Amino acid sequence: MKKNEYLKFLKKNNYSANTISTYKSILSIYQNDFVNIARIKKHMLKYFSSPNTVWTHYNVICSYMKWSKDKRLGNFKEMKLPKIPKTYMKVFKKDFLIKKTNINDEDSELLKQKKIVIRFLFETGIRAAELNSILEINSKTIKVVGKGNKVREIFHRNDTTKQLKEFIYTTKTLRFWVKEILGENFTPHSIRRSYATHMLLGGANPKMVMMQLGHEKIETTFRYLNLSLEENWKIYSKFL
Repeated sequence: MKKNEYLKFLKKNNYSANTISTYKSILSIYQNDFVNIARIKKHMLKYFSSPNTVWTHYNVICSYMKWSKDKRLGNFKEMKLPKIPKTYMKVFKKDFLIKKTNINDEDSELLKQKKIVIRFLFETGIRAAELNSILEINSKTIKVVGKGNKVREIFHRNDTTKQLKEFIYTTKTLRFWVKEILGENFTPHSIRRSYATHMLLGGANPKMVMMQLGHEKIETTFRYLNLSLEENWKIYSKFL
C-alpha cells in the first residue's frame, strides 16, 4: 500500500490538514486488508451501524484505489452500503450573520478580525482551508486555489475583503472562532452551506453558485441547499 505517497498527493493538491488526517486514519484501518478486496468489505461491515461512517470509509478507499489505478475498484464499488438517513443540517440566514458579525467600537482588534473573517467566508462561500490560498484580490473578484490545485475566480465584497489581515488560518482556529461568534451549533462548513442556501433561495444562477463554491458538478451544489420541513412547506404553499 502506497499510503504515504497518496497523502503527499493530497497535500500537493491542496487538501486541508483535517481531510488529510482523516484519510490517513481511515487508510491505516484497512492497511492490512488491501491484499484482498473481500477482507476490506468484511472489515467495513463492522461500521454498518453508522451509515455516515461507512460511507466516509468507502469514499476514502475509492479515492485511494482510483489514485493507485487499482483494477479491483469496480469489484469494490459493487458493495451494497446502508442508506444514510436524511437529516436537516442547521443553516442560518443573512440577517443572522450580519447581526452576529456587526463590529462595535468596544470590540478588540482580535474580535473585529474574527467577525471580518466569518463575514468574508459567508460572502464568498469559499472553504475554510482556502483562506490561506488567495492569490489575487481585485475590486470585484479574487483568485483562490481550491481542491486539486485548481484556481478559480470568484466574486467578493471588497469593503469586507480589504479589512482582512494577514494571518495563517487553521481549521481548528476557525472552528473556535465560528462557535464563539455564531454559536455552538455552527462550524466553518455551516457558513458555506448557509451561503449556498441563501444564494439559491434568493434566485442566484446555480452555475454561478457552483463556481463560487468550487464544485465540479451542479448536483453537489444542490445538495448544499438545506431546507427544513417547515421551509419546504412555505415554498410549496407559495405556489399552490
